[in-house]
Amino acid sequence: MKKLLKWFLLIILLTLTIIASEVYFHFASNIFNTFRYHTLVGGGVKCLDELKLYSNNFKSLGNFNEGSCKVKNAVRIYSYKSTKLSNKLTLSCPTALNVAKYLDEIDAKSINHMGSYNCRKVSGLNILSEHSYGTAIDISGIDGASLLKDWNKDSNKGQVLKKAYFTSCKYFSNIMTPDSNKAHKDHFHFDNGVGTKCYLK
Repeated sequence: MKKLLKWFLLIILLTLTIIASEVYFHFASNIFNTFRYHTLVGGGVKCLDELKLYSNNFKSLGNFNEGSCKVKNAVRIYSYKSTKLSNKLTLSCPTALNVAKYLDEIDAKSINHMGSYNCRKVSGLNILSEHSYGTAIDISGIDGASLLKDWNKDSNKGQVLKKAYFTSCKYFSNIMTPDSNKAHKDHFHFDNGVGTKCYLK
């Protein structure tokens, strides 16, 4: 009987611990989501003026909300002066400018991308993705080099991607590649989220 009572109390304790953990992480996630928006800086007219050096085909969208997602000083980029895009980009102006400088440095003539702004959470978490703030971009191809087919290949296309990878640390704080996990097997994820540096080695 005592043994059964101990198991019963243990199950109750574990259940309460799980509930408390979920409440804590939900609370912490909400605080982070609110805090993250207020850390977004570097927009305004100055950013838009500098962006004109890299693109003459973009539209200022100002600040906008979509549910719990908020983007400061958003822009829609249809093309950069030196780089053709597979589709338009919607980004915060500072990130759009970082992307412009990055593409200019790697001398990219064209890129294929899988998205920029997207109001969603990080998979498996209650934290909003950096895509939700317009501070992230997923790039699947550069100048005909495919992340899915050419990553880690000893070829010209493989070298294009390696160069792009090592240069990205100058412009983005978080970088994911096909080596990171299965979710990124076919693209680079670059963002200007919370992080003191990128994690290249």
